[in-house]
Amino acid sequence: MEKNFRKTPSHILIKLQTITPDEIQVGCLKQFSAIDIENGLLAHLGIVIKEAELSFPDSLIPLSTQGKHSKRNIDGQTIKRSDLPKEKYEISFESPNWGDSYYGTHTVTWEKERYPRQFIAPRDNEIHIDCMDASDKLQDYVFRFHVSEVLLKGDEEFEDRLFDCVNILQENVGASDVAAAGSTMNDYLQTLNVAWDILPPGTVGEAINRLFQGRTPDQVEVDVATERYDFFLSLNPTQIIYGRSGLNRYFGALIQDDLVVFENTRYGNAVYIMFENWRALSQKSRVELMSSQASGFERVLHTTNWKIQVTAIVEAHRK
Repeated sequence: MEKNFRKTPSHILIKLQTITPDEIQVGCLKQFSAIDIENGLLAHLGIVIKEAELSFPDSLIPLSTQGKHSKRNIDGQTIKRSDLPKEKYEISFESPNWGDSYYGTHTVTWEKERYPRQFIAPRDNEIHIDCMDASDKLQDYVFRFHVSEVLLKGDEEFEDRLFDCVNILQENVGASDVAAAGSTMNDYLQTLNVAWDILPPGTVGEAINRLFQGRTPDQVEVDVATERYDFFLSLNPTQIIYGRSGLNRYFGALIQDDLVVFENTRYGNAVYIMFENWRALSQKSRVELMSSQASGFERVLHTTNWKIQVTAIVEAHRK
């Protein structure tokens, strides 16, 4: 999980182009397991589980210890204006008379030059929190987080403020996105897309670290992920793909541009083999795929011989 960004992520810049209103807010959906919450992963946001009961505040100002952008949000920032002419300033200190403070001291003043300093006042932005289902004893919880500041497209400071708010959310939640100001939980769900990372095959350890960014998997999850990774490699992929939607994580193999094998690691009861339109199809939920007349994919349940079935489908479509 990246702590913060050096520049605004490309997926956010692309998303901005699809948002019609000029007023936007930085916000995202993200799913966390009850185990991670119980272990204190979100304690800095006041999100805790005690005696199987989930509790969280409606909003809070994030702690300055979460990162440099969270710190600026509370303390403000002093910047050096190297674009302006240098200005004179004085440094004073007390010096002992005759080299011995027994005889008293006198003030010595030095005049120097430096670039002007500008203080940027703190914004005191809050992170607002709500939960899709806060029922007791769930295995996972889906939260919506959004930064309180409303940003106006076209404003002179828009890019700087966007960058700062994105990083505040990233430092505290480990994810970031944008939406029209005032968007509801439902609005977020309807615009939820899977962002894909496509990388060369690496070690299984690297794959597991990337797959479970932001949390520590248990041994069962590690064993399953290792088995699936080994199987995906057996298909001789050109790339390994990792997808994230804020709610779920996807993991698979890019065999060729029009042939992809992947599954949702959290709800991994089936493998999906998608063809030409895999990027568009992968944005649909499992319910949407199965209830529509969508074509261009095959679904294989994790039955006893699922690996044989998947391998046969891949070989039949491999060019």
